[in-house]
Amino acid sequence: MSSNHTRNLIGMNAVNACRLNDLDGKAGFWFVLQDLSVRTEGTFRLKLSLFDIGSGTNTVVPESQGPHTKFPGVIESTPLSKCFAQQGIKIPIRKDAPKEIVNANEYEADD
Repeated sequence: MSSNHTRNLIGMNAVNACRLNDLDGKAGFWFVLQDLSVRTEGTFRLKLSLFDIGSGTNTVVPESQGPHTKFPGVIESTPLSKCFAQQGIKIPIRKDAPKEIVNANEYEADD
């Protein structure tokens, strides 16, 4: 990589499938990318390469990334994330709902 390029995709970009139960208790194979993030604002496509013994397929998933200044904060963990965490997947889970800032103007003035 040349010195004038920045790596935008940060985190573990290769994972194995995990056999997990969904919210209904149905078993399935899931690919959990728990620490993947994007550095720059923009709209991107995340290319996934899935390989089987004799074949390979590619799936493209649209992904959107906004500026960090518009980041609303950490959202409440989804029921599926909580379900996977209970099965041993290491996912950061919020134990309570995010707290709202009482006076956002004072908070920004303290910077």
